[in-house]
Formats: sequence, structure tokens, C-alpha cells
Amino acid sequence: MTGAETVQSFSCPNYSGLLYNKANTKTPFLNMISGRVKYTNSVEFVCGQYYTSEEGAIPEISETASLTAPTATFVTRSQMSNVTQIFMESVAISYAKQSNMATLSGVNLAGQEAKPQDELSFQVARKMEKIKRSIEKTFIQGTYNKATTDATINKTRGMVAAITTNVISAESGSGVNKVNAPLDMWLVNDLVQKINDNGGDISNIVLLMNSVNLLQLHGDAIEMKMPIGEAYMSGYGIQIRDLILPVGTTVHLAIGEFIPAGTVLAINPSVIGPVEQPVPGKGNFFLEELAKTGAGTKYQIFGQIGLDHGPEWFHGKITGLNTTFTKPSKEVKVNVTNTTTNPVNTKAVTA
Repeated sequence: MTGAETVQSFSCPNYSGLLYNKANTKTPFLNMISGRVKYTNSVEFVCGQYYTSEEGAIPEISETASLTAPTATFVTRSQMSNVTQIFMESVAISYAKQSNMATLSGVNLAGQEAKPQDELSFQVARKMEKIKRSIEKTFIQGTYNKATTDATINKTRGMVAAITTNVISAESGSGVNKVNAPLDMWLVNDLVQKINDNGGDISNIVLLMNSVNLLQLHGDAIEMKMPIGEAYMSGYGIQIRDLILPVGTTVHLAIGEFIPAGTVLAINPSVIGPVEQPVPGKGNFFLEELAKTGAGTKYQIFGQIGLDHGPEWFHGKITGLNTTFTKPSKEVKVNVTNTTTNPVNTKAVTA
């Protein structure tokens, strides 16, 4: 335990007053899927298995041909899997700091006391916030790797990497002629239709995007006279909005975290869940005190978790979107009927 890593009296002074967090601690994706948690006792776990049904065909079988049975065929199955990965943090507090909570820095008025009173609980809670944000980022952007030695790292596959079937690019051209289209209703409609055509379930699609893309979609929806519904708190514990697409289905819109720039994810949360790998007798994401090495205490938080993303063709993504907001046009269309009995008088207009 060194001074650089340890909470001490002067490196982490006490203050009075209400505590406010300046950092972003939102984890909407993790909140959305936390109700479907699973447990495993193996690093690698199953995300299900899949098969492809044979396509229907119009038979051309004569009576004579029907006397002979057709050649037998069969449908094969494959398995989908992912891995858990380790998340760790530690907290160290000196004995002097623990016994010095009445000493205040900053503005001191009579009767005030330090907040928090329990430095260990405060520091552990902040580390858990960091771990949750790390899991959120991993579940969105994580790239898969299965360790083959003790020195290599298991990495769980996130949603961006998992989705390979239903992908639409909003980018066209190349070099100086490259164009990144803004998000609009038709791109979303095409993506949802693509998910449906490829065998996915579109009855519970949530679009995760950043605020720029949400604003862009709002603008396009207004232009098309298909306004987005008011925001409300969903059963997932996050704020969502509903949008009825031209294809006729309703999708839910939510602001996500760690969504790559120019990307929108369409996910079906009913087939997604976190997979925890507990340590026997300790659980998962547990706090334990480490060996003493000086005048203080050091604790570590340890946990293993991975993402069961379900069948990837139940989800989709749009890539290559414009990353800045494009204002909707203010063009107004007016229908004018001109007849001999009701002529329309026109007048030249000069700029």
C-alpha cells in the first residue's frame, strides 16, 4: 500500500455541505437488461443455438414421381457463445484518515460536519459506479476474445460487434466525395424491416442513440407529420419515447451511453441479459479486505460478468451517420387551384 494509492487526510480533505456528482453515472443498457440476469460456473457460456429452416418451394411432383420418396435432407444446428471477463477495483484508506473525519476544509460554520462520515463506504460506492459504467461500455463496445493462457484476457462480445446481419450504412461515396446522411424515419424503417425479413422479432425494438441522432429523428418526424410521443419512464427504468414507423410497427427511442459516433443500435432487450460468474462462498462483485502492509486498510472489489446478446439477427444497427445536427428545411407546400371562374392573380416578386 503506497501513499499514491491511499486515501489520506491531506490528499482527500473533508468538506461539509450536500454532495453532488459531476460525472455521468448513467447505465441505461445495463438497467434495461438487468432483469434477465443469468449465472454460470464457466468462463464460456451459451447464448443459445440456431438453425436455418429450409426455404419453401412450389413442388413439381407427378403421380409417377410420387411413387418414389424424395431424397432425405436435414437441418443442422450451431451454438452461439460468449465469455465473462474480470472487473476489479481497490480502495485503500490510512488509519489517520479514518480517525480524522472531524477536521474540515473549506468554509466552516458552527455545527457543521463532514459529509460523508464514512470514508470507506463513500469510496466503495464510487468504485461500484465506475464498475457499472465500465460494464455498460463493455456491453456496448466490447470485442470478443477467449483466453488461451492465464496471461491472456477474456473479453465479452458487446452489441456493436455482435450485430452482423442487419446492418445499414448511411455513408456513400469516398474521400472528398464521402457523404454521411443524417438519421431519418426511412433509415429506421428500413432497418426494422430488415430485422423482420431476416427472422427477427420486431415487437419490442428499442433504438439506442446519442442526443444528436434523437434530435435529428425528431426533426424528420415532425416534417413527415409523424411526431414522436412524449417521454415516459419505462418498465426498464429508463426514459423512452415511442415512434410509429411507416411500416406500421412501434419502436422505442432512448438515449444510450457509449454508442459509437454515427451509429444507432436497434436492440430487442427480451433476448439479452447479463451473465454473472460468482466465486463460490463469496458471490459476485464482493468487497474483501486485503493483507495488512502498513497503517491502513486496503480492500478490493472483484467480479466476473459477460453479455448474453441472444440471436444477433434480432438486433440491427445503422452506421456512417452524420455526427452533427442538420436543421430540417422550412419548405412550405401550398396547393392552389386555378379555374376560369376563380382565377388566381399572380404578381412578379423581385428579390
